[in-house]
Formats: sequence, C-alpha cells, structure tokens
Amino acid sequence: MELPVGLQLRELELALALGAGLSLLYALLGPLRRGRLLTALLDLLYVLAVLVSLLAFALYAGRGRLRIFALAAMALSGALGLGLWSLVRKRTKNFAKSCKKSKKTLAIVKNSGTMK
Repeated sequence: MELPVGLQLRELELALALGAGLSLLYALLGPLRRGRLLTALLDLLYVLAVLVSLLAFALYAGRGRLRIFALAAMALSGALGLGLWSLVRKRTKNFAKSCKKSKKTLAIVKNSGTMK
C-alpha cells in the first residue's frame, strides 16, 4: 500500500517536531539530574516518554506503521535540537562570565576614584 506524497510530507513534519520535542525534554531534564536515584528515575521517565510517543506516532501519524524516514527525521531533528541547545547554553555561560568580569572591572574603576 502506497502512501500519497502529501501524507508522507505531513508524517515527515510530525516526525521532525517529535524529535525536536523529545530533545527539548531531554535537555530540560538534564539540570534536574542530581544523584544516582534521581538520575535513574528521570532517565526512566524519558525512556517511557520516548516509547509512548513512538507508539502514538506509529498508530496515529503513521497509520499503524513506523517508517524508516520518520525515524531518521526524528533522530536528525533530535540531534540538531540537542546540538543547538548545547551551543546556546555554552554561549550564555560565556556571556554570564563576561558580565561578571565587567562588573568586577567597573567596581574596581569606580572604587579607585577615576570614575565619578
């Protein structure tokens, strides 16, 4: 049974959105992972969310099938999402460090009496 191109595109869009959403969930759960027990519980929660979302995707968007292109799209958008997340996180940390240095420099100049 063939799937029309319009439905394939719709399934591809939904797969990309699902992969991005799952990568966002993983990124948001990351800072909460403290200690072995909490890490294990959050990992279990993430795996369950992935399994349930894959099942729902296959049943509804895939009309009972989980196609290879959909899995590839999910993996690609998930990887890109996590890569983008780590890049943004790294940049904001660097920005925060430079702001702290600027405040210290400004305080030193202000306390030395050269700036009024």
